[in-house]
Amino acid sequence: MIDSSERLSLVVQCKSLCINRNCVYYSPKGDSEEDLEVMSLLDKQYLFTPFYGYRKLTILFQNKGFNVWPLGDVAD
Repeated sequence: MIDSSERLSLVVQCKSLCINRNCVYYSPKGDSEEDLEVMSLLDKQYLFTPFYGYRKLTILFQNKGFNVWPLGDVAD
């Protein structure tokens, strides 16, 4: 679709395809190991205690040593 070896510049190629240039230059970075571990533990915990809310889960993960905060709170 978009080829950097083409004679046309990337700007012209993007304009002709009606896409943003940031789609061409952006390469997503993967999740960190800690994020993957938290997500895995969260899935397992939810199977055992689906009635836990975010407050109880936040305390649970903080007690396990993870650096997590409830939504809306900002870390110092």
